[in-house]
Amino acid sequence: MKTYILLLLFAISLTASAQTVGKKLENKANESVDKVIDKIDVNDLFSKKKKKKNEIKTEKPDPESVGETINNNQTVGQGGIGQSTEPNAISSPKEKTGKYVTLFQDVMMGDQKNTKFGPFFVAATGQCIDIETANEMQGDVAMVLFSGYGGALILTFPANAKEADLSTSYDEIDMFKEDGMGGWEQENINSGELYKGSMSNAAFEKLMEDNSWKAFNAAYSNNMNGQYANYTNPNTGVYCIKFSNSLRALMRIKNVVPKSSKGGSIKFDIIVENKK
Repeated sequence: MKTYILLLLFAISLTASAQTVGKKLENKANESVDKVIDKIDVNDLFSKKKKKKNEIKTEKPDPESVGETINNNQTVGQGGIGQSTEPNAISSPKEKTGKYVTLFQDVMMGDQKNTKFGPFFVAATGQCIDIETANEMQGDVAMVLFSGYGGALILTFPANAKEADLSTSYDEIDMFKEDGMGGWEQENINSGELYKGSMSNAAFEKLMEDNSWKAFNAAYSNNMNGQYANYTNPNTGVYCIKFSNSLRALMRIKNVVPKSSKGGSIKFDIIVENKK
């Protein structure tokens, strides 16, 4: 009996020792795991992933940069007229006077019947916009294109549109009605003057290459050898333009579609004078 009791006590002692060793091993394992976790910075993992993600992003071009090319030309507006994107634009270096020029190439401008290209030209951005958009930015609209009597295209300025086509009732054209230009504030309606000069395509190409306000200023003066008007029936060639804010432009009309099932349109390059 005594021997049995001694064996039982010995077995109990072994079991307790095993439990103690197991507990120590478990604690040791937990300590090792904790050390590994301590060495891992979870935030650092996410920051590295974020950094890699950011590294593949490209910087957005600065429209003010000299010689910068910005996107592709599109019309701006709602519905079928187009999307809000910037046209091709290249700006020259600024002179000491703060003057510089911006070139917009292959701009498409439609008449009031055109479902693709807007009839209002914004000189500051080179965009052609529809009437809904023009209503929101009246003071920025520099020129307008519309079809008058017999479908003849008329290129003019908002303030001069009514006098530009006496053979057609101004109020019959939708974009000139009360919910269009007829409802614009008087101080927002810009006027201007234009004249078709004698500059050749080669001279205009050279002017674009020069990308200089000084070259623009000289070319504009040399091309001014005729009488200005408030509107024109556009044809291919180079036009001198003077806006009501006294800034100027040279426009080269490259193609004219006077009448079609989708409306009339003109395609042009234009060098616009700016000052800052």
